[in-house]
Amino acid sequence: MLRRLLVLLALVVFAFTALTAFLSAWLSTAPDIDRFVPMSITHEKFYIAPPRGTVSPPPKYFFEAAVQSNKQWIGLHYDRRHFKSELNDGDRERAMHYMLEAWFAFLDENNIESWIAHGTLLGWYWNGEPLPWDVDVDVQMFVRTIASMSKRFNATTYEYITAENEVRQYYIDVNPHFVHRSRMNGQNVIDARFVDMQNGLYVDITALAETDPIRRPNVISCKNNHRYLVDDILPLRQTMFIGKRAYIPYEFERVLQKEYSRRALTDGRYMGYIFSVKDQKWRKASDFRDLQRDKPVIGNGSATEPLQRSPPVGQRQMNTRTMTTYAVPGARAQSGRRSSMQSKAQQTQPPVHPAEDDSTMQDKVKPTNDNVVVTPEAQQPQGFAVGGGWKGHAKL
Repeated sequence: MLRRLLVLLALVVFAFTALTAFLSAWLSTAPDIDRFVPMSITHEKFYIAPPRGTVSPPPKYFFEAAVQSNKQWIGLHYDRRHFKSELNDGDRERAMHYMLEAWFAFLDENNIESWIAHGTLLGWYWNGEPLPWDVDVDVQMFVRTIASMSKRFNATTYEYITAENEVRQYYIDVNPHFVHRSRMNGQNVIDARFVDMQNGLYVDITALAETDPIRRPNVISCKNNHRYLVDDILPLRQTMFIGKRAYIPYEFERVLQKEYSRRALTDGRYMGYIFSVKDQKWRKASDFRDLQRDKPVIGNGSATEPLQRSPPVGQRQMNTRTMTTYAVPGARAQSGRRSSMQSKAQQTQPPVHPAEDDSTMQDKVKPTNDNVVVTPEAQQPQGFAVGGGWKGHAKL
């Protein structure tokens, strides 16, 4: 009896061992199970969908300097790797000016589509310069563009030579978690940075993507819950910022009002500063005897005569595609909705990255063969101030 039990136990062990070996060998040579999963998502939606098996938020990628000064965490606006010491107002403004020049030069040299946003766009609205209390630069681009930029330039250094022949270096750093298009715990809402290696200041780059095309068609958003209609962004307007060519959303005023309220576009007193229409600068309130509330140079929209949308004033070719530039200089800029008499097909095609397949966005704004009127700088109307519309609308 005992012998039979031992034989039976041996057979069970042998069978279990053989089955385990067979399964291991079969699984090691089996085709990838992902082959049998329907992959119906598009290239763009691939960057929207989180990776399979993601059950917890990814770790924070960008780290800021933990420095406290005057009861304010000023280090939050310096990259920890390149932070040396807090810059005074003059040095910071100078460094930010060079950083913006370098960023715009980088975009132009590599045909990368991007536009200014948030506080930087608000600074443009008032006088075409950064707000004096804003300690970083905000720009946006489409998620497909940031994917292309990551492949071409991630972890590289860009050198920029200033007008004073000073060589400055900037580090291009793309957050690998940009493929996660949900906010999660909010630790990775910044998708990339253009970091000043001299002091740690940076350009915050956030990507926009259509994350819910079924329930929210034509709505694009970043990971920090800023949502826009595609028509609010495209076609981009070309303008001047700090004296350099830059791009802004088509419906810039609507975008700013939604984010900051209408008061931010009309109240010329904030954070201890007052906007002076006389010299088109934000000045500290202590420099003013009469604390007046001046208006931005672009006007506050309450003028009796409606402003007209700025017409195309220039054109350039990019890889057989046409980019019509909307220049605020020499034109009366206003963001109002398109006329119902003007069909979508009459809108010009937005600028696109020549190396990218932007067929999705291209379908939203169709190109036309309209004649483009080029307005020489010498023929521009008098009274214009960069970054806005007309000085005549500055005071009501």
